[in-house]
Amino acid sequence: MEKPIYTVITFAPVQGFIEKSRKLRDLYTSSYLLSLLSWVICQGAKKQGCSVVSPALPSITQGMPNQVILKGKLSEDGVREIKSTFYLTWRIITNTCRKWIEENLNQWEYAWGRNWDLWGNHAWEFFSAQGEPGETITEVRQLINQAKSSRNWTGINWQGESSTLSGADAIAYPHLGRMIDPRQYNYQQEQQNITRFYQELSLKLGEVLIQENSQSSANNSVEKKQDNSQLPESEKDKKKQEVIQKYGSTFIDIREQLSIPELIKRLISHPTILDNFQDELKLKENREFFGELPLNIHRIAKELNPKTFKDLNRHKENKEENKYWTGWFQGDGDGAGKYFKSLKEQEEEKLTHKFSEEMRDWGNKLMKQQREKLPGKSRMIYAGGDDFLGILYEEDKQIQPLDCLRWFYTFKSEIWHWPKEKRITPSVGFVWAGSQVPQRDILQHCHDAEKSAKNKGRDRIAFRILFNSGNHLEWVCPWWVLDVSYLEKSFSDTKVPLEAKKETSFNLIESYKNRNNEKNWTHFYQDVALLESRHVFDGEKIIVDEKTVNNPEIDIALGLIEIYFGQKWYEIIANPKNWFNRYDENQLQIFTGILGDPKSFDPNCSNNLTNKIIQKLTNHYQVKQAFNNWVINLAKVGFRLTEDKKS
Repeated sequence: MEKPIYTVITFAPVQGFIEKSRKLRDLYTSSYLLSLLSWVICQGAKKQGCSVVSPALPSITQGMPNQVILKGKLSEDGVREIKSTFYLTWRIITNTCRKWIEENLNQWEYAWGRNWDLWGNHAWEFFSAQGEPGETITEVRQLINQAKSSRNWTGINWQGESSTLSGADAIAYPHLGRMIDPRQYNYQQEQQNITRFYQELSLKLGEVLIQENSQSSANNSVEKKQDNSQLPESEKDKKKQEVIQKYGSTFIDIREQLSIPELIKRLISHPTILDNFQDELKLKENREFFGELPLNIHRIAKELNPKTFKDLNRHKENKEENKYWTGWFQGDGDGAGKYFKSLKEQEEEKLTHKFSEEMRDWGNKLMKQQREKLPGKSRMIYAGGDDFLGILYEEDKQIQPLDCLRWFYTFKSEIWHWPKEKRITPSVGFVWAGSQVPQRDILQHCHDAEKSAKNKGRDRIAFRILFNSGNHLEWVCPWWVLDVSYLEKSFSDTKVPLEAKKETSFNLIESYKNRNNEKNWTHFYQDVALLESRHVFDGEKIIVDEKTVNNPEIDIALGLIEIYFGQKWYEIIANPKNWFNRYDENQLQIFTGILGDPKSFDPNCSNNLTNKIIQKLTNHYQVKQAFNNWVINLAKVGFRLTEDKKS
C-alpha cells in the first residue's frame, strides 16, 4: 500500500488584511474575500486530482480558514497552476473595481495604474509545502511554518499622500503615482482633489444603486414613505439627491480617504460591481474553473444591502448625541496542534477532516442563528474554522457592558460547545472600546487580548477596557470563574461548596456585594485605588539575581476577595492549587489555573505539581505580584463592565 502524500497551502497576511478595516462593512467583505481565495485554492487542488482534507464543507464559502490541507501528489507545475489561479482571482477583483471607477468617473485623468498593478500582484504571499510519502499532516504543517518564516517580502511602493485615515498605505485617488516636480507640488490643491474625488465616487455609487434598482423594494419604499408627486421639480430633485447621498454614504463617506485595499473592500460589496465581477468569472477562459461560484458571489451584496444592513456608527458627529461604547471579541481554539500530534498516524487524516467539518458546521450554524445566540443587534463577522470574530452592540442606543459580560458567563458551554462538545477549549479576547477609538485599533487590541488569554495558558478569556485615550486595562480569568457549569468539572480535587455547584448565579462576578450589600463595585474599586496609591501591594524590597525587586504579600488581596465575594469564593481563590495550570502525562492541559502556566514563573518547574513545588511557587515574588495584580485588575475591569452606561 502506497503511503499518502500531504500538501499544505496557505497565504498571508490575513490578520493585517482584516485589521485594515475602518467599518463593519469592511470586516464582512474582508471575511468574504479571504474565504473566496481559500475556496480558489481548494478548487484548484481538486482540478489537480487532490482531495481536500481541510477545510471541510467547501460549499460553505463563508468563514473558510486560509490554511488548506491536501492529500495526493501535487507536481511543481500543479502548485504553480494553483498559485497562478489564486493571483488571477485577486487581480480580477482589483481590476473590476478599478475599471468601474475609471469608466464611471471618466472626467479624471488617472495616473494610478502602476499602484493598482502592484496591489494586484503583491498584496498576498503564497506558501506551499509538500511532505514525503508517509510524513504526517503535523510534520507538513511544520514545513509550511518554516516556509513562512524564511519568506521573501515584496514591498509595495507608491508616490502620493497618506493620512491618518489610510494608515501607512497611500490614499487611493486618480493622481496617485503621478510624477511631479516637488517644487510645483501644491499640498492644499492635492487635498482638495482627494476630497472632491471621494465626494464624486460616493455620489456615483448611490446614483448607480438607485438607477439599477429603480423598481426594487428599497427604492419603492422611499417613494412610498415620501409622496413627491405634488412637489415642484426642484424639490423632487432635492429629495432624489438626498436618497442618492444616503445610499452612496453607506459605501463610502464623502470625508473618507481610503487605501487601495480598503477601497476594494467597499466597492466589491456594491451589487453593480459584483455583477461586473460575476461577468468576469463567467468568461469562457474562466468559466471552467470557477464553475458555480458566480451564483454564490452575490451573498455579499445581499448581506450588506443598504436597505437592511446598518453600519456601526460608534462616534456620533453631533456632539450632543450619545457616543456609544461597543464590545468586540476575537477567539480561537486551543491546542489544535497538540490535538493533531496526539492522533495516531492511521487516523490523523480522518480525524483532521472530521475536526474541520465540525468547526465549519459550528461556524455556519452560529452565523445563521446569531440573532438567537447573541445579545441585542450583535453580529458574528466570521466563524468557520476554529477562529472567530464578533461585535456586541445595539443600534442607536448603548448596549450595557454588564449584558456583554453576562453573555460570556455561558460562552464556553452554550456557544463554543454548541451544538455538541468540542475536542479543544476556546481562548477569547474581549475589548470594551470607547466611541472614539478607530476600528483598526480595536481589532489590534482584540488580537492582543486573545494573545494574553493564550499566553496565560489558554482556556480562558481576557477582558480589556480600551479608553478613548488609547490606554487600556486588562483582566484575564479561566472560564470556570464565570461559567458555573464548569465549577464541578474543574475542581475534582477541591472541595467546592454545594451551593456553588447548584446555584447558576454563583460565579465570581455575580457573587459580589459591597459594604451596603449592593452590586455596585464602587467600594471595591475605591479600596483598591487607595491601597495602590499608598503602595500597600508593593511589599518589601529584596535582591534577586543582583536586581532589586518588590516582594509583596497577598494577605490584603485575599482579604478583599473575602470581603466582597464571600467565604465560598475566598476558599477557592486562596487555594494555591487553583492558581496554576495542570497537565496529564501527555502534556495536555487538564486544569486551568487563575495565574496560568507555572513555567511562566519558573522555567525549570516540573509539570507534575507536587505540594512541595506548589509551596515553592507560592512564595515566589513574581507569583505574589501576579496574584495581587489579578485582584487589582478584577476591581478595575469589573467596575467598568458592571457600570450603567445608559446615559
